[in-house]
Amino acid sequence: MALTLLAPAAAQASTQSPEAIRETAEAFLREALAGEYDEVEVEARGVDGRLKLRACDGELEGFIPRGRSPHQAGTVGVRCSGEAPWTVYVRMETTLKTEMVVAARSLRRGQRLAAADLRTATRDARRVRGEFYRDAGDLVGQEVRRSLREGVAVTGNHVQPPTLVERNDRVTIAAGRGDAIQISSRGRALEHGQKGDRIRVENLDSGREIQARVVGEGQVRVGD
Repeated sequence: MALTLLAPAAAQASTQSPEAIRETAEAFLREALAGEYDEVEVEARGVDGRLKLRACDGELEGFIPRGRSPHQAGTVGVRCSGEAPWTVYVRMETTLKTEMVVAARSLRRGQRLAAADLRTATRDARRVRGEFYRDAGDLVGQEVRRSLREGVAVTGNHVQPPTLVERNDRVTIAAGRGDAIQISSRGRALEHGQKGDRIRVENLDSGREIQARVVGEGQVRVGD
């Protein structure tokens, strides 16, 4: 009878605990995300309690499959590199709450953002597609690429540098290098342009078409 009772216990002791796998996956991902967000909630959901893996005779190690960043990881790998190595993949449920910039009111396409258009609010970063912003100052002056509802997080997909010169705008053409402007003349933009763009411009004084770089609102420069 004693031998009969001991046999199942010995078999159970040689099998890896699913709970240890779950704890390893959670601890790994929680540590990888520490300090980046205000509140991190991590839960391992994909550990099958029926797994019959040999108990690891070394340390269990967590890792992110396929080189993804921790905040994108929907799965965490757990591996044993002992005498009988194995690897399992654990599905993770993650909530990453942090303060980010959101629309303070509905924003329309083409609108130039002002400070009053923006505020900060706590959102789950996992539910935000694209690069979000923590400082509203980084967005002031940017142009809205697509309309946004009030309260929606503003990401890099929603904004772009403003168009400083529109096609057919009258512009001032500055000639010179750096801050040393030698001469200025009147022109007409033949293309749209953001800061730093090179566009075609008609010099209204000479009638010639030239290439110039957009340097400001209604201002272009040649000679750089």
